[in-house]
Amino acid sequence: MISILYEDKQKEGANRRETAAGPVTLKDLNLDQVLARITEDWGPEVREIYENLPKDRETQAYRRAIFAELKGQEMLPELLKFLNSLRSWEECRNRAGRAQEEGPGHAWFIREGWCYVSALEDLKAALESRSLISAGLLGLREDLKKMVSAEEYRVFRRELESLWGELQGFRVRLTFEKERFTLEEGKGQGAYGAFLAECFPEHMGSFKSPFLASEELSDLEGEVLRIFQKQHKEFFRKAGELWKKREGYLNEEILCLRTEIAFYASYLSFMQKMQEEGYGFCTPEDTKSRLCVRGLYDLALALNCMEDGREVVPNDALLQEGEGFYVLTGPNQGGKTTFARSLGQLIYFAKLGVDVPARRAAVPYFCELLTHFSVEESSETGRGKLLDELERLKPMLGQEKTGAFVVINELFTTAANYDACIMGKRVLEAFLAKGCRGIYVTHLSELAKAGEGIVSLRAMVDERQLRTYRIERSAAGESAGAVRQAEKYHLTYEQIKERFSCR
Repeated sequence: MISILYEDKQKEGANRRETAAGPVTLKDLNLDQVLARITEDWGPEVREIYENLPKDRETQAYRRAIFAELKGQEMLPELLKFLNSLRSWEECRNRAGRAQEEGPGHAWFIREGWCYVSALEDLKAALESRSLISAGLLGLREDLKKMVSAEEYRVFRRELESLWGELQGFRVRLTFEKERFTLEEGKGQGAYGAFLAECFPEHMGSFKSPFLASEELSDLEGEVLRIFQKQHKEFFRKAGELWKKREGYLNEEILCLRTEIAFYASYLSFMQKMQEEGYGFCTPEDTKSRLCVRGLYDLALALNCMEDGREVVPNDALLQEGEGFYVLTGPNQGGKTTFARSLGQLIYFAKLGVDVPARRAAVPYFCELLTHFSVEESSETGRGKLLDELERLKPMLGQEKTGAFVVINELFTTAANYDACIMGKRVLEAFLAKGCRGIYVTHLSELAKAGEGIVSLRAMVDERQLRTYRIERSAAGESAGAVRQAEKYHLTYEQIKERFSCR
């Protein structure tokens, strides 16, 4: 069966080995928090997909076409129905395997099989009712069509449907009169549980349906079941024969498909909830070299702000052809790191092949996403913060691949400004020489003039020198925060000059 994650299934194993996003990158960009929220109800297998970025442009485009079509065709309800049917199938399968009596076991197996065929045929019908263009969904539709048209499947389904119809139609009535139970077939109406609740409300906790309950039956229910089996020998004979085929009907690839569909459904569900709160998403346009984003925001920050009622300030970003690295300066707590994270998140989700958190976006292909954020000095290594930072940079700069997107936040803060400027400039030059692009957040305004391909950004303040959390193209200058601190303690040039002139 076709994969709707990988156009070439032979590359899937290598992709998982080579492109797993490291925990450092996920933590740097706060993606660990975002992915935890997206996958909290979907399980570790779906989380694993999010942590493995496609290793080639073709896989990224393949997924993007599928995701755009699922979104445009509003197929989330059908995807959820398919997944719910398979969830019920799994529950019935477990109960059938644990049943201690053949009767309940066979009944659970019939339910199990019906959940399975319903999942396949409902998904097939949903795909056939739509005009599709993506290679992945067209291939999936053809595979499902072939699967349900196979003679072995059709025979199994025909036998199963007959037994399912009989099982659904079974009705009995138990009458207790003059210290005797009487079993009447075909007289009951409604569900068995409702009947028990009406007749024996004080004993409901001790009764279990032979067709709906757990493995153990009460003595009364066991006796009723044995009588019922004697009266319906043909049904239980056919059920037993079909039971023998229970391992043959299952196509294991459907279980892989379940995980892949859960990936798309989880992101569509998450995106829908975010959009209800006013946060926009868009399908990124694939460009050759120009990076252009409107209304970009940090997903992790948005999730936190949703909980406490704060607003997120969106920003724009533009890297033209010939422009390689942003150098972002400005006041502390002015939104610099948040902006850098939002750019990293944009590239991450674009590489996954899904919509990105922005109003509009045109994003070129990047072979990798690399991050390096300043961390506190570790007492475990005993090397000091600067050496730890250099150790992390070494493999990033030594990679043979070119064309990565790099997010760097506050490097070399423990070094003297002169040394930090020299090292920072060399880091930028090394990444630019490898055809990388990205953003470098720093307090060193000198790096904004480091050379060709560098674009200076600033975290802006208003006329009162208050942070606006807007990031704009602007020449690096004095930190508004530093100016305010100097004014507060009377240490501006004019104030110092005035004090000395009074002496």
